[in-house]
Amino acid sequence: MTVLDDTPNGAREERAGRQMTSVAKALQLLDAFRKARADMSLSELARRADVPKSTAFRLLAELEQSGFVARNGTKYRLGLSCFELGARYSMCRPNGLRDTASHFLSHLHTATGLTAHLAVLDGPEILHVEKVQGPNNPVVLTMPGQRHPASCTALGKALLAFGSSEDVRTALDAGLPRFTPHSITDPRRFMSELKRIRESGVAYNRQELSRELVCVAAPIIVHGAIEAAVSVSGPTAGVRWDRTEMLVRRAAADISAARGRNTSSQI
Repeated sequence: MTVLDDTPNGAREERAGRQMTSVAKALQLLDAFRKARADMSLSELARRADVPKSTAFRLLAELEQSGFVARNGTKYRLGLSCFELGARYSMCRPNGLRDTASHFLSHLHTATGLTAHLAVLDGPEILHVEKVQGPNNPVVLTMPGQRHPASCTALGKALLAFGSSEDVRTALDAGLPRFTPHSITDPRRFMSELKRIRESGVAYNRQELSRELVCVAAPIIVHGAIEAAVSVSGPTAGVRWDRTEMLVRRAAADISAARGRNTSSQI
């Protein structure tokens, strides 16, 4: 049986526009949690998402019903549905990037005694995918899902050096931010740094994001293409960086080889 829709075209378009606006606002509310380190009130969520408080209340109720938001008293947090959905992302599946790299990251952390990271490039930023840190490590305030400008991290510089010219242009167009006096903010100097990284195969962040930390990273290359990068972070003194660099290179090579085997078996 065919059901005819006799709604005027203009009304249908207006209704579709309202629906899209609601979807966009719901996504803005979810995105407001991106940098949150604690549960947030309705007022704070509405402000961060730049939506009316009444609209935020209505949409949060719908998101809560579907499990994407959970309420804790008068405050809100992300719900388990977000975790379930994120776990379905390709790099989080069994034999995906995160699963494959986790063993090597743990070994790298044990061998160096430093905090190990895995990250991918997303526009002008890196996205931390995994982190292994022990209780006696210097505090490194990063977490999976966190972002940093690629230009001032060893991970980001490794990803850009072995990535495409379009990736580099995106980073340059976004600007080279200054976090410390050691941050590289001159485009010509930054391009020279990427050239050096391509020649040496390893990238350093020497107090460019934090004055307390030095990082060394190496690229994870699968079938000739950059996929991710691995690094360790440690204090400015007391670390044998020549030995640490060798261990990071080895971890990157091991992950690259394992990822190559896994992706070949999926073709």
